[in-house]
Amino acid sequence: MLIDYSVEKIQSTSHGTLRMLLPDGKMTIVFNDTVKQMQKECHLEQLGEYRLTVIFSNEKSGKDSLERTFTLTGEEYKVETTAHFGREPKNWFDWQSKDSINSGRFTITKYSHPSPLVKIKYLRNNTGENGEFPGPQFLVKNESKDTLYGEWLPGYFWGSLSILVEDEYVGNLSGRIDTEFVNEPPLYPGSDKLAWVGSFGRKTYPGKYRFNLYYSTKDNRKGSVRLISETDSFRWWSAVQNWHLLTCEFETKPKE
Repeated sequence: MLIDYSVEKIQSTSHGTLRMLLPDGKMTIVFNDTVKQMQKECHLEQLGEYRLTVIFSNEKSGKDSLERTFTLTGEEYKVETTAHFGREPKNWFDWQSKDSINSGRFTITKYSHPSPLVKIKYLRNNTGENGEFPGPQFLVKNESKDTLYGEWLPGYFWGSLSILVEDEYVGNLSGRIDTEFVNEPPLYPGSDKLAWVGSFGRKTYPGKYRFNLYYSTKDNRKGSVRLISETDSFRWWSAVQNWHLLTCEFETKPKE
């Protein structure tokens, strides 16, 4: 698990603690420090439920904490945790307000392998000359019992590209994202949808590529958070999400 901790725009000395209750019932302190920024790798060797508690204290807001849980099933290949602290307007509808409070953003994001019942295939490489989005186009078929949601909008499946260089896929080539698209239904069981790079496609040169597409079985936008609790001096934002990475390798040739 990669842990990203930071404190910004808070002048007084702050103290942060992250403790973790393991599935076997043992408690461990992941970090306990006054540093402003830190990244740390923590190996999770057990399957089952983990309880993460972040504790933050300083002279202005006092001491506050938030606990979140997540479960490892063996399908995960990566877990990321962020604990970011800063200042924000006390009236969140008025970002010009000079009256501010401390706030915390605590997220846990799991990345899992896709279900074998969610399938993807490469269709074609569009030129864009006939009004379609340029670049590679794919078909995602949902043969599972879950409803699938896109990374940016529930009914759209926009991914990125990695290119094969010396037997290794590198890079993360995406396109412009527009979240103002007309609402579309998610990908229901027994149905399929088209997928492409970014909101408007991306032209590709001849080469070998891998299309990387994230989907979730819950309706949430990747990276989004919601207000969990609020006092006169502190506000917590948080989310626990699980994203599945679906990939498709393909090749574009000069004649396409």
